[in-house]
Parts: sequence; C-alpha cells; structure tokens
Amino acid sequence: MSTQDQPSLWKWYVLKAVIAALILYAGYNVFIDKPSPEVPAPTQDELDALSGNIELIEEEPEPELVPGPPAEQDPTAAVEQPVTNFVELVQPMDEMPEAIDGYEGVTFDKLASFAYEVPLDPVTNKVELAKLNAQIPESIKSLDRKPVAIRGFMLPLKVENGLVTELLIMRDQSMCCFGTVPKINEWINIRMAGDGVQPIMDQAITLMGQLKVGEVLENDYLVGIYEMEGDRMIGPLDL
Repeated sequence: MSTQDQPSLWKWYVLKAVIAALILYAGYNVFIDKPSPEVPAPTQDELDALSGNIELIEEEPEPELVPGPPAEQDPTAAVEQPVTNFVELVQPMDEMPEAIDGYEGVTFDKLASFAYEVPLDPVTNKVELAKLNAQIPESIKSLDRKPVAIRGFMLPLKVENGLVTELLIMRDQSMCCFGTVPKINEWINIRMAGDGVQPIMDQAITLMGQLKVGEVLENDYLVGIYEMEGDRMIGPLDL
C-alpha cells in the first residue's frame, strides 16, 4: 500500500467507529426508554375470589373467674393489738350496796351528778355563801349528817405512826396518778377517828362515817363541799 492511500484508510476507520457509536447509542435509548407493559387492575370478582381464600382467626373468649372459698387466715400472722389507753382504765367506783352495816351506800355518781361553779375570789359575806349553797340539789343536802358508806381511792393528807388520820377519798385515780384536778364534788375530806387507817392508795376502798354537806372555807376561799367524820375503813377485798 502506498503512502497516498494511508489517509483514506484512516478516514474509513474513523467513520466506522462513529457509525458503531451511533448504533450503540440508539440501541441504549430504545432499551431504556421502552415503556413497561401496563398491568390491568383486578376486577371486583377477582377480589371476591381472593377474599374467599382468607381464613379468619377468631379469638377465644377469656374463661370466667369463679369465686372460690375464702382463703383461711394464717394463724401465724401477726394480729394487731389495740392500743391500751391507761386513762380509760381509771373507772369511777359507782357501784355500791344500798346499805352496809347501817350505813347508807352512796356513790360519787350521785354526789357528782350536778354542776358546781367554784368562785375564784374569797367568799366574804353570807349572801355570796348562800348563792354557792343554792347550787347543791336538795337530794344531796338530805345526806347531811347521815351515816354513809362511800367507795373511792385514798389520797393521804396526814400520816401519824404509819397510819393515815386525814385523807381525801376521790371518785377515781386521776389526781393521785395522773395529776389532774377533779371537780369539787368528786372528793370528800375525811378525818378518821381513833389511830387512823392503813394507807391503801392503789386500790378502791370503802369508808364509813358521818357525811357533812355544805361549803368548806379556809381563809375565805372555798376548798370543798363534802366532809366526813370517818368511823372505819373496809379494804378492797371485803366487798
């Protein structure tokens, strides 16, 4: 081949390469841009046929709970104990026989059954004293100078040779054990005859003697409305 034919051959090779590139490009566009075939939408009959093949799963109902017998309480379980109120244990001694050895049985339930207003100022004249005395019911005044037996708790005021010669007998143990002040009609000031009686402070006792009903003044101040000349004492185990 001569040198003159070489340029023509080169041009031929270039033209073939361009034609091949055009063919490849056209084929690529045809492959890429070719639309996908349309899929028809399912008809109602086809949907109904498919739904018939679906198996429905039913939930099982929960079993009903039948109440059984109550559970037995564990005997070893701790039982809550009520709180003891020691103030409530102090009970008034209001139970008494109608008579003991000729002494009329009297209770603090009767002696303290009325309200009595204690004056704070000295009682300096008979008019004021009469007003105080009018607060005491006639049923209580009828016990004045009568032999009575009264049950209560002792608070010694005077002790001689180990025996109590003067004391208070009170409705309950509030004053001697808890430091509270009883009402003026809830105690009796007693002076014992003879040598006195044994001191018994933690149990109820019964004292017999002549009761005095009326205002008791010391330095013009009211200190009580009951007094007694004590004859004897009956211990807690004698009744």
